[in-house]
Amino acid sequence: MKKVFGWFLLIIGVLIIFWGIYSSFEIFTAKRSVPEIFKVPTSQEVSIEKEKTVKDLQAEMQQQMQQVIREELGKMMPPGFLPKLFNLISWSIFIWILVFAGGKLAWLGVQLLKSTKIVKK
Repeated sequence: MKKVFGWFLLIIGVLIIFWGIYSSFEIFTAKRSVPEIFKVPTSQEVSIEKEKTVKDLQAEMQQQMQQVIREELGKMMPPGFLPKLFNLISWSIFIWILVFAGGKLAWLGVQLLKSTKIVKK
């Protein structure tokens, strides 16, 4: 029974490792898209005409400054760069954990196989 369970764990562990590596290969060669964990919300601007006060003018100036900063950052980095980078990093961390877990399962399977090969005198 130990031998069958050992082989089962070994095969499952190796399959998990190969699946993780193959999925990463497909993602990093752009054959498949990265799972979206981080998304950029789209903002909708609604303007309501009202009497402008000093606070409104300050808020408008702040919005204009933020718009200028967004435009300048957009020139340096393409839009959607940071979420895509964070998604790739989170995928890499997930696959690292998956490969580690698959390695542990395979190791347990090998240990069970070794324990069944003990010869009694």
